[in-house]
Amino acid sequence: MRSGWLVTIGTLAVAGTLTAQEERPPAAVTVEQARQGLDLYHGKGACAICHGEFGLGTPDGPELVRGRWKLGNGSYDWLVHISRHAGWGARTREGEPQPMRGPTVLDSAEVAAVAVYVWTISRGRAGS
Repeated sequence: MRSGWLVTIGTLAVAGTLTAQEERPPAAVTVEQARQGLDLYHGKGACAICHGEFGLGTPDGPELVRGRWKLGNGSYDWLVHISRHAGWGARTREGEPQPMRGPTVLDSAEVAAVAVYVWTISRGRAGS
């Protein structure tokens, strides 16, 4: 089911329905990388625990598909950076140290793949 949803999102991005962010996928954004990022998002990176099954957010992590980015512009390069560094020094809503696992368990290629996946699902967001 998830890969069918990913193809739909990719089709929407390519079809030009993007509004507030980059309209064309960067060269780094490939279907294969997005598929790998989807698997890492739900698996090894454990992103879905806080950001939700489809990036819709939870009480522990913000939504990735709608709204306005609070820490940057939503570009692919920014997503790579924030995926690598966001957990360091960040706090939960209760003031506890941010439990983000991605930066500590994913290598650089895996972080890039997660950033590609998030890029594909987040085209409805507005930059800061």
